Amino acid sequence: MLPAWFCCEDADILSKNVTEDTDWLKRMGLNAHPVAINRLQCRHSLYRPWGWNLDLRGRLLNACVPANDLPTRKQIITLQELSHRRSSIKIHRFVADAIGTVLSPIPEEVHSVDEVRRFNTAHPQCYIKAPWSGSGKGVYRVLDADSRNFETWTQGIINRQGSIMCEQPLDKVMDFAMEFKCDNGTAEFAGYSVFFNDSHCSYDSNIVAPQLMIEKLITSRFSHPELLADVRTALCNILTSLVAPYYNGYLGIDMMIYRGDDGTLRINPCVEMNLRMTMGMVSAFIADRLLAPNSTATFRVTYHKSSKEMSATIKRLSQTCPLETSGNKIISGFMPLTPTYGDSRFLAGLIATETGITKL
Repeated sequence: MLPAWFCCEDADILSKNVTEDTDWLKRMGLNAHPVAINRLQCRHSLYRPWGWNLDLRGRLLNACVPANDLPTRKQIITLQELSHRRSSIKIHRFVADAIGTVLSPIPEEVHSVDEVRRFNTAHPQCYIKAPWSGSGKGVYRVLDADSRNFETWTQGIINRQGSIMCEQPLDKVMDFAMEFKCDNGTAEFAGYSVFFNDSHCSYDSNIVAPQLMIEKLITSRFSHPELLADVRTALCNILTSLVAPYYNGYLGIDMMIYRGDDGTLRINPCVEMNLRMTMGMVSAFIADRLLAPNSTATFRVTYHKSSKEMSATIKRLSQTCPLETSGNKIISGFMPLTPTYGDSRFLAGLIATETGITKL
């Protein structure tokens, strides 16, 4: 039910627990409607999934959704090609040309384990990435290029996906993203997000706050807001030509503020492109919909091994971070953002505070 916080009014949300989800939506005061997949037969709708792939298209066709309401196989394959990490190379080069300077080392695509080893010799402890992966998955840091684990992992990615991406290690100061919306052939800036990754480079959480506060948080680390604006304009232009002719919806460009060899702070304008709805956009919608003006929060999705463990987490957070609201806006405290049932394993939650960022 997470889409209930960012979908349009009166939207239908695909559900496995229609009755329970209906009750939960009413309690939350959300104007959305759960629908079972067997109720989609011959039903014309505008379908907006988290992201498109061929498997999802097949599932909807099997549910007798009209094919004319779905992207074609060719269109989805085009989106898959655009989602390849080599798109970040095009974006880096376009931004460099637009602003007149290379902001950070440009990734390289290679096709053999030996090429990866040569790259790592030139740039020790480099990062290698699977061409298709998301949320930090498919990322490997080369600490020992002679190990069996390195060779097995690298060759496996090349065998399955045809190549592998190599990136120089950077002295990261902050992860952030620019969010965009593609509509009618044009990409427009939709907002900033600041997020955290865990020790495995996988997504961990997002800061939830008004956009002005998020922008200030970024520019407080990077003292060249005019350069940030130039990068934003360049990204709108490249996404309008590269992506918008083939895609309608939200997307995110993950970026990084890093410290160069001379100690100055710089921008990596494209760590990766996420051609789908993003946690950053979810956080922006939640901030507008739920958060009191002077509060900030952390949004996070956590996995639990059992419903008992999840219930214990909800109870602990509800006791240690009691919810305080004013006029239907959260001032502080913990709030689960999705219902939980006996088979639930993932919990989307928000912890708000007036004094700073608190992690779940």
